[in-house]
Amino acid sequence: MSITDSVRVDIMNLKKIIPILLLLIPIIEIILFIEIGSIIGSFNTILTIFISAAIGIYIIKYNAAGYMTEIRSKIMKGLRPDGEILSGIIVFICGVFLLLPGFLTDFLGLLFLIRPIRLFFIKSDVITPKRRSNRSKGRVIDVDHTEDK
Repeated sequence: MSITDSVRVDIMNLKKIIPILLLLIPIIEIILFIEIGSIIGSFNTILTIFISAAIGIYIIKYNAAGYMTEIRSKIMKGLRPDGEILSGIIVFICGVFLLLPGFLTDFLGLLFLIRPIRLFFIKSDVITPKRRSNRSKGRVIDVDHTEDK
């Protein structure tokens, strides 16, 4: 199986998973609204939603500058800022999750704001899978290009 085949398989899996998530997440959120709302009350539930949305806006607005500084410093040192870029993207997604109304998305947003969890997620194969090499074992084929006249 080549790299393009594995990417194709991953995309096919995403096409199956995304519609299921788009149906399942709102159902879970509604159930959590009902259950948590019955425990803490409707006013506190709505207040929690507005507070988490404000935190999400703050995260989206003010964390971009910090990550841009980290990325610039890595580039100035001559290093690739892969981890910082992925971390910045995840923090942005966390802000969006906090902005969305719901307890499940708030929990996921807060969970991935914890730096060790975010770094473990980045270093795992979930986001950046190890690429398989198509190189032949030990054989090198050297080709010189000549122009046809």
